[in-house]
Amino acid sequence: MIRIFSNNLPSRLFLLSAICSLAGFGLLAQMMPDAPIQHFRLPMFGEDGYKTWELRGVKGHLYSKEEAVIEGMELVVFSGDQAMWEENRIRSPKARIRLEESRADGDSSLFVVGPGYEIQGNDWSWIGLERKIIVRDAVRVSFAGTVDILD
Repeated sequence: MIRIFSNNLPSRLFLLSAICSLAGFGLLAQMMPDAPIQHFRLPMFGEDGYKTWELRGVKGHLYSKEEAVIEGMELVVFSGDQAMWEENRIRSPKARIRLEESRADGDSSLFVVGPGYEIQGNDWSWIGLERKIIVRDAVRVSFAGTVDILD
């Protein structure tokens, strides 16, 4: 299920909401937005109704019901249960998103903040269903507190 929220709901965002609704009826091939959606928030929910992640962006280009390119991306990952605990925040200047697969990737920089850690790097992938982030280049990881690898 896709729900769209915005503080400023321009007509383009309304159009995206309509497209997402029509996608379930197989009508997406007939309608695609001709302009990017600006300053949006797109929460995603699990089968039990709890929020699993939320995509935010400065500008979104929807290429199909499965794929979008997001500029100024912020992806907030939640625990997906009643606690609604925020696991991490993933930021990148530009990312490709595969909505149905809960996947994202990008060649540009990445900045991840989680409880007690930060990750920076380039050329990355987020695999939401596996709760995995892969960073392939210029990786820098910082931990707050102590890390004991012998335990």
